[in-house]
Amino acid sequence: MKNAPVEVKKSLLTDLWEQMVDLKLESVANFIAEDYLMDLSVKLNDQQLLQALILYQNTSLGSLAPDFSFEITEKEKTTPKTLHELDIAETYILAFWSSTCSHCLQEIPQLHKFVSTFKAGTIKVVAIGLEDEPYAWKNLTFDFSKFLHVYGEGKWDNEIGNNYGVTATPTYFILNKNKEIVAKPEDFEELKSFFEATEPSIEEEKE
Repeated sequence: MKNAPVEVKKSLLTDLWEQMVDLKLESVANFIAEDYLMDLSVKLNDQQLLQALILYQNTSLGSLAPDFSFEITEKEKTTPKTLHELDIAETYILAFWSSTCSHCLQEIPQLHKFVSTFKAGTIKVVAIGLEDEPYAWKNLTFDFSKFLHVYGEGKWDNEIGNNYGVTATPTYFILNKNKEIVAKPEDFEELKSFFEATEPSIEEEKE
């Protein structure tokens, strides 16, 4: 490909990058992006491809999770916070969900019940509700009192969701204490397996 036109290089390397993404070979996909595709995107002014490469890199395992702001209300006092400022757990789960999503209405209650089996300070869920309007979402948040709730106004046009490349709900990211992405489970069962392999629950300790 050394002497091929830049358009041909971009096309072939984009296909290869997409295959690596599909195979979940993140390090290989990011190598192709960093060493070849990003430069080609700039040369050809392909902003859409460039943004896709950056987004994928920003949400790869080991990357610092994109920061965002929200408010925490405690004892009738509201305090602005950012994700990176949180220091209340060893592990964080970002759960993107919606009150109109049938799969979410099955999985989010299971998630709430599951994290309740761990010691306080072990896991904290930051639940981002991607919504067109807040009313149904707000009512449901009272059922999940152990979560930190963030209203994702605009649903698929929400900035937080867009910065994480969310195209379906529920979508999960698991972060360590330093807010680095350590896992991206496909569903609740995969999320549950991750923690069962790494963190003992209260019930397990009793046994």
